[in-house]
Amino acid sequence: MIAAVSAFLRRQHPGVLTLAGLLAIGVLGVLDYLAGPDLSFLIFYVAPVLFLVWFVGHWAGLLGAAASAAFWVYEDVLSTHAYSSTTVADWNIAVRLIFLSLFVYVVAELKGSLERERLAEQERLEGEVRVAQQVQSRLFPQKVPEIQGLDCHGLCRPVRGAAGDYYDFLALDFGHLGIAVGDVAGKGISAALLMASLQGALRSHASLSGDGPAGLVRDVNAQMHALTEPTRFATLFWGVFDGKGRTLTYVNAGHNPPMLLRGTEGLNRLRTGGPPLGVFAETAYRQETVTFESGDLLAVFTDGITEASNAAEEDYGDERLARFLRENAGRPAVELCRLVLEAV
Repeated sequence: MIAAVSAFLRRQHPGVLTLAGLLAIGVLGVLDYLAGPDLSFLIFYVAPVLFLVWFVGHWAGLLGAAASAAFWVYEDVLSTHAYSSTTVADWNIAVRLIFLSLFVYVVAELKGSLERERLAEQERLEGEVRVAQQVQSRLFPQKVPEIQGLDCHGLCRPVRGAAGDYYDFLALDFGHLGIAVGDVAGKGISAALLMASLQGALRSHASLSGDGPAGLVRDVNAQMHALTEPTRFATLFWGVFDGKGRTLTYVNAGHNPPMLLRGTEGLNRLRTGGPPLGVFAETAYRQETVTFESGDLLAVFTDGITEASNAAEEDYGDERLARFLRENAGRPAVELCRLVLEAV
């Protein structure tokens, strides 16, 4: 609640906040006058002065202290409550004003110190994110393996510097190409670390699994479940493309179903597989093989595309992506990736 109020106040115009603080001092001045000289209201003047210093600036706090002193001059010197000795009145006003001025200085210094500490921590975190982003960028394929008859490309641009989205192209034996696209639950560096773990597990099993894509995803799932917390999981699309037979054998582990656009059959979604990785210790995954024809287009993506929203909070959505792919299906893969990102 306090954080919400503080955030609301910081969004307001400084002039409005200054006026509110001075108005509060004015109300206190009236109450102070009505209460008479026997009651001291000094401690209450601290609150609006603190408000002005913290949410506007030290100059506003000094303005509040001066406004308070003006009310004290009226009450102690000019009104019917005036002291019989002007020396006493002047002394009291001077002491109060000095106290509030010192209070403004202390609060301003404290706020400045906290702000400098916050900025230093922010710079440290931003530096760590930049390093993580550089490391993560090296984990993505630096060069796409060449497979005759196949035009492929991948692109990932994390919004926050580092993220859990993952794609990979793995050159396998006998002219096969492994294609992976994954999405780790969560954001930021923690998701990026788990993404790196997923990449390592996938690459270490890719050339060893003799049970095809389904067996590989089963083994990766067991490793992910053993190494991660129960609440952490990842989705994965893993397919092996055979350049000779022009086939793709794939497993979809809870991932956004890729879109396969065919000239004659329209749009197919590749859904065969099983649950996301890391949810269950032992899971049987199913695989499916699809055959490609000339001109077919396969788009594998994460929810970073379809769930991206505009200023009206409208998601880009599957239908819009499918329509865009149909309109641009004849373009090279590298250009199509760029155009999709620009459209989003």
